[in-house]
Amino acid sequence: MSRRRTLLALAVAGTAWTVPLGPAAPPAHAAPEPVPPADASPVMDPARAVDYWTARKQSKADAAELPEAMVLPAGKRRGRTGDRPAARPGERPGERSEERSAERGERPGERPGGRPVEGPGEQPGPRPAVLGSEGRPVSVPVAERLTPGADANGYGRMRRPYTRAANSRATGRLFFLDADGTRRSCSGAVVNSGSRLLLATAAHCVYGVSKRDNRGRWSSNLAFVPAYDGHAKASADRAPYGVWGARRVWKPRAFTGEGHWDWDSIYDLALVEVGRRGDRTLQGTVGAYTPLRNEGGRFTVTTLGYPSDEPYDGTRQLWCLGRTQPWSGYARPDRRVTGRLYTDNCHLFGGNSGGPWLDRDTGLLLGVLSSGAADESTAGYAVANPFGRASYGALVRDADPHGVYDALSVKGSVSGARVSAVVTMRGLVAASVPVTFELPHGVSLAPGSRCRASGRQVTCPAGVVRPGDPVTVSFPVRGVAGERASYRVRVPVSHLDPERGDNTHVFGPSARR
Repeated sequence: MSRRRTLLALAVAGTAWTVPLGPAAPPAHAAPEPVPPADASPVMDPARAVDYWTARKQSKADAAELPEAMVLPAGKRRGRTGDRPAARPGERPGERSEERSAERGERPGERPGGRPVEGPGEQPGPRPAVLGSEGRPVSVPVAERLTPGADANGYGRMRRPYTRAANSRATGRLFFLDADGTRRSCSGAVVNSGSRLLLATAAHCVYGVSKRDNRGRWSSNLAFVPAYDGHAKASADRAPYGVWGARRVWKPRAFTGEGHWDWDSIYDLALVEVGRRGDRTLQGTVGAYTPLRNEGGRFTVTTLGYPSDEPYDGTRQLWCLGRTQPWSGYARPDRRVTGRLYTDNCHLFGGNSGGPWLDRDTGLLLGVLSSGAADESTAGYAVANPFGRASYGALVRDADPHGVYDALSVKGSVSGARVSAVVTMRGLVAASVPVTFELPHGVSLAPGSRCRASGRQVTCPAGVVRPGDPVTVSFPVRGVAGERASYRVRVPVSHLDPERGDNTHVFGPSARR
């Protein structure tokens, strides 16, 4: 496949799910909005997929095909002056791929670190082209390659064997037959789930439109190989944890595989359920990433995957370090919305679609690669869809009906001149949410905290709340409240929360933690 084609990235968007640097959060008391519907594939035979994908067929699989319409026209690519044309309706902006690695002393595959960079959601500015030794543009200027030892496209190699690092074990290569029966591959990430059998990838890897009859079809014979190593000498070492055949797949109904907007869609995210191998589950065998529900924004990310377009061949697990900023995507053919992740520290190449993007600061899974542009354009970039409400939130309830995904609860207390609340997550995802307090008459926020007041309402950032790891929010107050005065604290409500009564707590001066 031509390296000019765009790649696919992480898919997620949401409104009730919030991150400190994403779109503005809805009021904490607001009822969750309706969830977009999801489509499920017919039940598949995992054993058939395992039998089909022999080591030889795996080595011959091509990258998931992307439409030429997603490639920046030659006349629209930036030249040496660094000018970038503005995106027009129906035209994909010059996105870029994201995979650089600046580690701060960490090794690839170890838990990422780094912090989101706060700021407004502006679009990237122009970047001058840089010429290589042969006078041709290189994908990522040297000064912008954050990944230690990165190649011209921002990629670095993960250390082998991939079985040694948790991130490498939970990342794998996804093989499948596309809508026309062609052997293809993408990347995928094992996600924390109640069934312990789920992985996330890009929707365009699991559903597409046939070129023969122009009909939409699910991909078939899907098989996932965690920690795939095409350079291992022994066949067993190429698939150190075996081949896991898919049983069922889910995608947002809004992703149809038709039109250029679907290849730049906020709905380009899918969940794949694999079958068991004997009594073993996928998550129990290789571990899993914990998703951070978010709507995109500014982060420092570590990306992993298996690019297979030239100059790559899909045999190696590669990684990239990048800095992201907010980006938009299509919610429908005539409407673009914010809520995605964009980086130009890494360029997109086929086969990397569906690969995980991790928050370097927390190691949590932000989203998966969905789209971008490769190195033939000097405006290369990569875009991921986050684990947000419109994509992941629309899928996970159907894909894992027995899992608990967003059981946030809060309990407040007041002691002297200080008000506090403990926020707890009982689900399978992490969240970064605002905590909103309502103070009684006569009491107000005192200086010396990160909280903000608007009248009697005080809103405080809770940071990242992980499953089973409560977070305490506290701030000083001044003034005197009556003996029967009451305080109220609340956290946002999600449609995935099975017990919404504990999202709000009313307490008084006698309340204790």
